[in-house]
Amino acid sequence: MTHLGNSALNVKPKARPAQTKAMNQEEHDSHADGTDQKGYHLMNRHASSGLRLLASGLALALGSTARAEGGTISGTVDVQPAKYLAETVVYLKAVPGAYKPGEHQMDQKGMTFIPHILLVTQGDTVKFLNHDNLAHNVYSPDNEGYNLGSFKENEVRTHTFAKPGVYSQLCSIHPEMLGYVFVGQNPYAAVVDKKGKYVIKNVPPGNYQLAVWNSKLKAPEKAVTVTAAKAVEENLTVKR
Repeated sequence: MTHLGNSALNVKPKARPAQTKAMNQEEHDSHADGTDQKGYHLMNRHASSGLRLLASGLALALGSTARAEGGTISGTVDVQPAKYLAETVVYLKAVPGAYKPGEHQMDQKGMTFIPHILLVTQGDTVKFLNHDNLAHNVYSPDNEGYNLGSFKENEVRTHTFAKPGVYSQLCSIHPEMLGYVFVGQNPYAAVVDKKGKYVIKNVPPGNYQLAVWNSKLKAPEKAVTVTAAKAVEENLTVKR
């Protein structure tokens, strides 16, 4: 009687030719049509990533195009007398649109309001800072008026400007202090520089009234037409 060894017992039967062919064909078909689960999810991930990249690129392109469509208004303001030049703002009177409320800062440092004129849009909030080593009081008698009370160094007071207009900023403790908050219906405004020059950027194409505010002087309004991605020059004269 013949005895079989352990190696003989562990021998696996070979697959029949027909079975091997069928298994190979099934595996080939699974990879070929992408129906295996791992490949299917991988394809989905690649497709989703591609769509997200495409959407992001399209959004950036549209944003760049929208910004590029704005025009620019610039020029020089002749202020007579010149001592009132620093208190001059050039702005557009009415620009249709909804403007998201923003936040700005006006500091008190060296017994001075900084900046001297702060430009904001209707609905914006201003933080009034104090970096002097003494107390200040901020108030304005203009339009609806407000009084923020006294506050010490490094303290902050805030006020939200709900209406367009110009608000003089005063300190009841130090009457020599004076500043202005210019609240526009829209954000298209500029304070003139030391040479009387101004620039208003990214203005939507359209027809507008260009106006000037000065604390002491007046100027007639001017009609201005803004074209997409173009610059227009408008010089103005402000006098008594």
